[in-house]
Amino acid sequence: MSERSFKLTRRLEDYLEAVLVLVRQDGVARVRDIAAATNVSKSSVTTALKHLSDEGLINHDPYQYVTLTPHGQELAQKVLDKHELLTAFLTDVLNIDLTEAEENACRMEHVVDDIVLERMSMLAEFTRQCPLGGKDWIGKFSAYCEQHTL
Repeated sequence: MSERSFKLTRRLEDYLEAVLVLVRQDGVARVRDIAAATNVSKSSVTTALKHLSDEGLINHDPYQYVTLTPHGQELAQKVLDKHELLTAFLTDVLNIDLTEAEENACRMEHVVDDIVLERMSMLAEFTRQCPLGGKDWIGKFSAYCEQHTL
């Protein structure tokens, strides 16, 4: 890893997450698949992969598959975990449509603090288990949302 300070940007986090998801889904990650998954050009992906490789987060040689290093795997998993938790909270607790929840989770995962995620997770679990409301509470909230849609 380089001596200079390196900031993992939102976009670079998206690339790491895409590599992780593609490898799990397809067994490999290719530049063209990463470009499709992140909705950017192959040249943009190639440039980003060079940065990630220079930082020791991925292994990539031109025209080869992209793999995550152990550190890259750890960072990618953290981003994916945030994404999944946020998506679940938005769909299960706030009754947001899955497509909209995914889009919002993708933006939120890069800026939300760990304590906020932890509390969101705790609230979701609490609402599912609460003997005074539980799933009934979530259902009533969903009905309330439908009546008071913006």
